Amino acid sequence: MSVRMGQLVWYDGGKGYLVPGTVVKSHPQGGVIVRSTEELEEVLVSLREVRIRSDDGENGIEDMTKMSDLHEGALIHNLRKRFKRKTIYTYVGSILIAVNPYEVYSIYGTDVVQQYEGQLIGKLPPHIFAVSSTSYVRMRSSGLNQCLIISGESGSGKTETTKLIIQYLASINKHSSNLISEQILEATPLLESFGNAKTVQNNNSSRFGKYLEIYFDAQGLITGARLSEFLLEKSRIVGLSRGERNYHVFYEMLAGLGPSERTKYGLTAAEDYLYLSQGKACTLLGKNDKEDFKRLCTAMEVLGILNEEQQAIFRILAAILHLGNIYYGASADVNGQEAAEIRSTPQLQSVANLLSGSIEKFTKSLTHKTTVTRGEAIVSPINVEQALDTRDALARALYARLFTWLVTRINEIVCKQERHGSIAVLDIFGFENFEVNGFEQLCINFANEQLQFYFNQHIFKIEQEEYIAEGLSWSTIDYQDNQLCLDLLCKRPSGIIQLLDDESNFPKGTDMSFLDKCHSEHSKHPHYVEPRPSALKFGIKHYAALVWYNVEMFLDKNRDILRSDLIDLLNSSKNKLISTLFTTEPASITTSRKRLLSVASKFSQSLSQLISTMSKCSPYFVRCIKPNPDKLPGYFNESLVMRQLRCLGVMETVHIRRLGFPIRVKFDSFLERYGCLGTRKMKKSGGKQEAEAVAVEILRQQLLLKSNEGGYQIGKTKDHDINKLGAHRIMGLHLHSSNPTAHN
Repeated sequence: MSVRMGQLVWYDGGKGYLVPGTVVKSHPQGGVIVRSTEELEEVLVSLREVRIRSDDGENGIEDMTKMSDLHEGALIHNLRKRFKRKTIYTYVGSILIAVNPYEVYSIYGTDVVQQYEGQLIGKLPPHIFAVSSTSYVRMRSSGLNQCLIISGESGSGKTETTKLIIQYLASINKHSSNLISEQILEATPLLESFGNAKTVQNNNSSRFGKYLEIYFDAQGLITGARLSEFLLEKSRIVGLSRGERNYHVFYEMLAGLGPSERTKYGLTAAEDYLYLSQGKACTLLGKNDKEDFKRLCTAMEVLGILNEEQQAIFRILAAILHLGNIYYGASADVNGQEAAEIRSTPQLQSVANLLSGSIEKFTKSLTHKTTVTRGEAIVSPINVEQALDTRDALARALYARLFTWLVTRINEIVCKQERHGSIAVLDIFGFENFEVNGFEQLCINFANEQLQFYFNQHIFKIEQEEYIAEGLSWSTIDYQDNQLCLDLLCKRPSGIIQLLDDESNFPKGTDMSFLDKCHSEHSKHPHYVEPRPSALKFGIKHYAALVWYNVEMFLDKNRDILRSDLIDLLNSSKNKLISTLFTTEPASITTSRKRLLSVASKFSQSLSQLISTMSKCSPYFVRCIKPNPDKLPGYFNESLVMRQLRCLGVMETVHIRRLGFPIRVKFDSFLERYGCLGTRKMKKSGGKQEAEAVAVEILRQQLLLKSNEGGYQIGKTKDHDINKLGAHRIMGLHLHSSNPTAHN
C-alpha cells in the first residue's frame, strides 16, 4: 500500500486498538513516520500496519453507525474528539452515549427545550432532550408506554441525566396549572437529600434505585407520577469508608437549622457525630449544604408535607445522630457473664426525648434482649458487641422506614388516577468495584447484570432471532452474553443468592459456612473465582469487571432483623409519625414456608417485577460514560472509557444498528399509508402474494432500489404471529432511513 505525506491513517499504538495519526514522511529503511493525533509523538510504522483513515471532520460523527471507519479505535477517537469540543452526546442509532463533563454546560435552557420540542432523534444534534422528545412523541402517536433506561458506572452522570429528562417533560407540559409538574420536579431535591451521598467515586451518588413513571392524559398533559424505590443502602447510616459521607440530609440539616432549632434537637457540628465523621469528609467541595437545606424545605412545602411532619422528620434524623454517640462499658451480670452498660446518659436522654419515649424503656431495650420460650418472655442482658449491633440496627431501621415513608408520601401527593400513557425513567445504582466490596455491592452489581441482560436481549438476541425467524439474509453478530453470570447469581437451587438465603435461615449459619458452600457449589463455574490463598471472600467475573466480595456481615445484612421489643417500643411513641413507621412489619416479612424473606430475596423479586414492567414499554437507552476516575473537567482517560465501551457492548451495538433493519412495517399498514404512490392498485380480493408484489413495486419506484441491492427484505409468514401481525412484514435497511427511531 502506498501513502502520501499528510495522509490520515490508523496504526497499532500498542493500546489494544488502532490509534489515529498522520503520515509525516517516508523512512529510508522502509515504512513511514506517523505523528500520533492525540500524543503528537512521531513513530516509525510498517506499511503493513497502516490503514487509511477517513476524515470525519473537526466535530466528529454524531451517529457512530454512520462512521466510515468501524473499529474500537475509531469509536474512542470520535468520542474523544467530540468531548474535547465540549460535545458530550453521541448517538448509536437511537441509543444515546452521554459522557460526563464534570462541569456545567449552558445547553439545557428554555431556548434549547423549545428547539428540541416535538423533534425526533436524528433531526437535531444529539442531546438528552432529543431522546426525551422522541419518547413523548412516540407515546402520543403509538399509544405505547415509553421507558428511558439510564445506565453506567458510579460517577458517570446518571442522576443528572435523570433530572434533565424530568426537567424537559415538565417544561413542555401545557397544563393550565403547573402544580403537579412542580411537585414532580421538587421530589428530586428531596430524594437527592435523603438518598444520595458522597462515595469514593462520586460526590453525589444515588444510594438507592428509583423507577419514576410520569403519567399523561389523552391530550398529552402530565396528570401525575409514581415512584418505586429499590435497596436503599442502610449500612451507610452507621459505617463509612475513608473519604465518604453519610446521606446529604444530615449535613444539610446541621448547616441549615437556626441556632434555636439546633438547641431544640441538641445538635452541634457534623464532626461531633460518629455516624457522620467516620469518613473524615464532613465537608464537600462545591456543595453548599446550607443552601441545599433551604431547597429541601421548599421541596417539602411544595409537596404538601405538613410542618408537624417536617418537625418529626428532623427529630428522627437528630435521634439517629445521638444514637451513634451512645457508647457502652462492660459489667458482669449475676452469672458472671459480660453485660453491656450505657456510659453516655446525655445522649440516651436525647434519643428518648426526640423519639418521644421513656428513657427507662430505651435503656432496657438497648442493653437487654427478650426471647419468648414456650409462651414465656425471658429478658436477659447482652454484651457490648451485641449492644452496639442493636444500637446500629435501630439507627438503620429508623432511617430506612423514614425513607420509605417519604416515598409513599410523595406518591400520595403526585400519583393521580387519570392516566392515558406514561414515560418511565429508570435511574439505578451504577456498577461498583471498590477496594473492599460487601453485601451492598453484590446486590448493586446483580441489578446491573440484570439490566445488561435486558439490554442484550433487546438489542442483540431478540432482534437477531427475529431476522432468522423471518428468513432474512443475515450473519449473526456475536455479543457478550451474561446469562451464565446471572445463573451463577440467582438460578435455583444453588445460585449465590439462594445459598445466602439458606444460610441466613439456618440458625447456626455463618458467613464462613456460606462462603464454604459457595466454593463447593461454584468453584468450577467460569464466572466464579475462589481466592488463592484462602481468604474470607469470593470473586465474580461480571460483564464489567472481576469483583472480589468480602463476606463479612453478609448474613446479618441479609437478615436485617430488628428485635420485636424495639419495634414495640417505637410503636408506643407519642409522636404520630414515629409510631406510624413502626405500626406493622412489612407484609412480606416471611414466605409461605415461614422462612425469612431476606433483603436479597426481596430485592431479587423487585428486580423481576421491574424487568417485567419495562418489557411492556418501548425502551430507549442512555449509556452514561465516566471520562476519568478523578472527576476532572476536560480530561478524557482513553483506557477507562474503552473499558466502559467494551462492557456496555457499544461496538457490537454499532454493528447491529448499522447492518440491521430498524424499520419494520406490517403489509397492511404499509399499503394503507403508501399504496397511493404505486401505479398498481391492490384488488379487494387480493391475497398475500399480491400485497407483497404491490409493496415491492412501490419500494422500487420510490427508493430507486432493486431487490438485490439489499435496501429492504421481505419477511416470511410466522404462524404464531399471523393473527397479531398479519402474514408478512417489510424490513427496511436503516442506511436508507431518515428516522432511526422508526422501530418504536
